[in-house]
Amino acid sequence: MPDDRTEGGSGSEQREDLAYVCDRLDYIRTALDTHGPERTVPLEGLLTALEGGADLTEPLKLLHEAVLAAGDAAGIRSRTRGLNPRGVGPAMPDEWVLLCPIDRCSRYEWPDGEEAPPCRISGQGLRRDRL
Repeated sequence: MPDDRTEGGSGSEQREDLAYVCDRLDYIRTALDTHGPERTVPLEGLLTALEGGADLTEPLKLLHEAVLAAGDAAGIRSRTRGLNPRGVGPAMPDEWVLLCPIDRCSRYEWPDGEEAPPCRISGQGLRRDRL
């Protein structure tokens, strides 16, 4: 099945891609940097576009291609994210979830204390929301 995100994709697909980048930011940076400092340019371009509120279509595409070139077989568009084994449901802690503070990605975390951890991209505290 072709990946229509190479041609723009939907906002929900971009949110999923961005959630993956947010969750694996350190891994992606290390993987790209291993292949040369100039290889992190697509990641920095995405972070700049995100910070500026720009369209993320092209920066996500370039980062996906860079991660593939760095040897990651799925890039940033893995379809196995978010799946749970049969009979095992996702965690449901106290009906609260921590979400992207700038509402640009679909990543979430379950709260494990009073303080919300910071977003790995923006540095702002994750936004607490009731399920």
